[in-house]
Amino acid sequence: MKFRSKSEPAPFSAIRVVVGYLIAAGPVGSGTWRWRFPTTLALVGPGSVPFALVLLFGQYAMFREDYMIAWGALPAFATAAAVVLARFRPVEAWLLVMASLLATLFGADFIGWLPWPLTSPNLFALMVVLFALARDRHPWYGVGAWVSYFLVGAGAIWMSNSRLVTIVSDPVWNPTPTPATDSLLLGSLFGAVSFLIGLTVRISRQGRARVAEEEQVAEAERHQRRLLEERTRIARELHDIVAHHMSVITVQSSTAEYRLADLSEEAKAEFRSISGQARESLAEMRRLLGVLRSEDEAGARAPQPGPEALRGLAEAVDRAGTPVSLRVGELPEGLPETVALTVFRVVQEALSNVVRHAPGAVTEVEVAVADGWVAVAVVNGPAPVRAAGREQSAGGVEPDSQGLGLVGMRERVSLEGGTLETGPTDEGGFRVRAVLPVEDRSSVEESL
Repeated sequence: MKFRSKSEPAPFSAIRVVVGYLIAAGPVGSGTWRWRFPTTLALVGPGSVPFALVLLFGQYAMFREDYMIAWGALPAFATAAAVVLARFRPVEAWLLVMASLLATLFGADFIGWLPWPLTSPNLFALMVVLFALARDRHPWYGVGAWVSYFLVGAGAIWMSNSRLVTIVSDPVWNPTPTPATDSLLLGSLFGAVSFLIGLTVRISRQGRARVAEEEQVAEAERHQRRLLEERTRIARELHDIVAHHMSVITVQSSTAEYRLADLSEEAKAEFRSISGQARESLAEMRRLLGVLRSEDEAGARAPQPGPEALRGLAEAVDRAGTPVSLRVGELPEGLPETVALTVFRVVQEALSNVVRHAPGAVTEVEVAVADGWVAVAVVNGPAPVRAAGREQSAGGVEPDSQGLGLVGMRERVSLEGGTLETGPTDEGGFRVRAVLPVEDRSSVEESL
């Protein structure tokens, strides 16, 4: 049965998408944001439009009123754009930060107590971009960006010491000869911290990605191993059937010279040869079965079940609380034993899935023969509402704890040259239908 979650109202969905663009809390445009610690950090991180607007107005006010830069709107916009662009292209964002820094360095008519050349908005933009470079690019990008800022700061100190710029020093508010020294110290320190934080995030992401990739590989390997185990189990079951036929050939060929009169010596020798080869084939099959069988598994000696055992299987499932309606048509007397075993296993696996996934669901099982084909259909309705945690069990049904019921069915049916169809029904249940050939099996034997 499929359940659909209630759709989110359109206004709220639009708000989520808008917030996803304004705050870097998830993939661009997805709107997957929550008020949690990472989202709160994203308010002042790479791609945050609100934080960029704050830096834009703050930087523009400082350029216009304090530094007397008439064209200060351009470097202010570069500072704000760098914060937004850092989410997508941190290298280009770093170039914008450097452009704004150089504009302050060469264009400011400043007073000595003002920070120079690194303003407060530029410091925040510098930290955001260095964090983004370390997080999203190779570490050498971040190292190069930090070194380039250090060189600009050192150049500012050299310019002030060489009297290439005029610094108005105030012994009360600013006893330091040049503010470039403080700018270099603060920018280098906070930039290095931001770079290390971004590098830590990058390493953490790469670790999680590697773990997820290893889990996928391990899951694929587990699935392949379970599939091989399922095929081995099918081969073990088919051994008894093939061994029975080989035993009949051995007995008939061994007793032919005593049962049939007037046999020539050539015919007797031929029967003895057939008998010897049949015995050798049986011995090889026993050795093969020893390889397929696990060390702690005892060899099964009971006859393999067929359609005649379906009645008991259905009754066992019905007693367990899952009503089963069974209809078995008239099957031919010469039904191959491998087909009979496949019919039973398909029904068994299908009922096992019903018991596990839809306990108590009304189930219909039908086995019929038409035009040289055996058709097996198992259809169940939706599961009734039951108490949580209640488990169902039924004798004769072997639930596939590895989740390979459908895979096992498909392997068995394809081995017989048939087809298998599975899928949900319109009523909320599930349907399994297998079609197996019983008359013309030459094509199947040629493909084996």
